[in-house]
Amino acid sequence: MEIEAVKSDDTQEELDTIQEKFETTREKMELETLDFIEATKKFTSEWIQREIEIAAHSPENAAFPENLRFHNKKPGESNLDLKELALKISDIVETHLNHGDYWIHRNALLQPDISRDYMEFKKEKIRKELTSSIRRILGCATELFWKIEKGETENKAWVNELGRRKYVCFLRFSDEMTASLNRYFGMLEELFVLKYEIKEEILRMEGKKL
Repeated sequence: MEIEAVKSDDTQEELDTIQEKFETTREKMELETLDFIEATKKFTSEWIQREIEIAAHSPENAAFPENLRFHNKKPGESNLDLKELALKISDIVETHLNHGDYWIHRNALLQPDISRDYMEFKKEKIRKELTSSIRRILGCATELFWKIEKGETENKAWVNELGRRKYVCFLRFSDEMTASLNRYFGMLEELFVLKYEIKEEILRMEGKKL
């Protein structure tokens, strides 16, 4: 009986260790998620600053000068204060990215049995959905300094989606965003492996009780 008790204790200890690793990995993934969101804010701010400079000096905007929210005395300088612009961009990015639709580790009910093909499919799906969301983020951020008016000339870089702008030209994540997302995906694989090990350990414990 003592031998069985020792084995039972060892099994419970092993399960506790795996569960601790699981929670630690999940915590690391949450930090990586926040890092990706911060990297996206930086990317969006830099992208918008370039767009402001281009818009301010573009002769094409002469047809709608009232649409551009710039100081008359200082072409290329937005009417929006830089701190205000940064806060607005931060709010836009948070609204679009800081929720559980993309970040699987926030899901309390993870499936323990998934194939390698499904894992790759899931990662690609997340990447595509994030890209689409960031295209919408750029559209919302652009509207901070360029308002849409009836009669405005069509621009191949943008489409109207549910009444908001969406950027449709080639979009490449910053190196910082790409590195962060790759780290997240690496931990995601580890998380599913640990979830599977937890399931197997529980089944082993239940089998010993029978």
